[in-house]
Amino acid sequence: MEVRRLQIFLIGYLWFLLAMTVHEWGHAWVASRFGDDTPRLEGRVTLNPLAHISFLGSVVIPLVVFLFHPKVAVLGWGRPVMVDSNNFKHKKLGDILCSLSGPFLNLAFGLIVLLLGLAIENNHRYFARLCCVGAEVNVALGLFSLIPFPPLDGAHVWKVIMGIGEEAFAAFSGMGSFLLIILINLPIFVHYFSEANHFLLNYYWRFCKFLLG
Repeated sequence: MEVRRLQIFLIGYLWFLLAMTVHEWGHAWVASRFGDDTPRLEGRVTLNPLAHISFLGSVVIPLVVFLFHPKVAVLGWGRPVMVDSNNFKHKKLGDILCSLSGPFLNLAFGLIVLLLGLAIENNHRYFARLCCVGAEVNVALGLFSLIPFPPLDGAHVWKVIMGIGEEAFAAFSGMGSFLLIILINLPIFVHYFSEANHFLLNYYWRFCKFLLG
């Protein structure tokens, strides 16, 4: 049982690292395209996972979850990309697109991975199952990041739209991280987030089946 649990953890963890890398790379790439060189100077415009790993969020937290198997849900995360929106050629548009790029890349990557999995399922069932896990991880990360709750990307979009100041948002984000842990452990949140996740994955599956004939 422990060997099986280790296998499941490693597969999910590797997919998490890949999804997190794509997510953070998306933020960095869009920021650089809109004129901010901060991510490029910090070496973040890369698909090398080592550039995006947070020791606490990408290593310690996942290991704690595996080793102690807590009944309380916790989050894993990558190292945030530092962006100075004052350098953007079009500040508001760049800020919004930079925030959305990470989640949307995860959603797109999840669709591509699922399409690949369904394309090879008849001849390579094991790799097809791995692809399905990758699709689930990416869709979950993409949807979760779009929740309009600080410090998530969805909240940053609302901050730009509503014109909330950086200091006020930063102050609320600190408290928001603690409140977010409470939120994701509420049964009603778990239920509706799971429903949204399954809903999107179901439409992904139908779309892929349509493309594959």
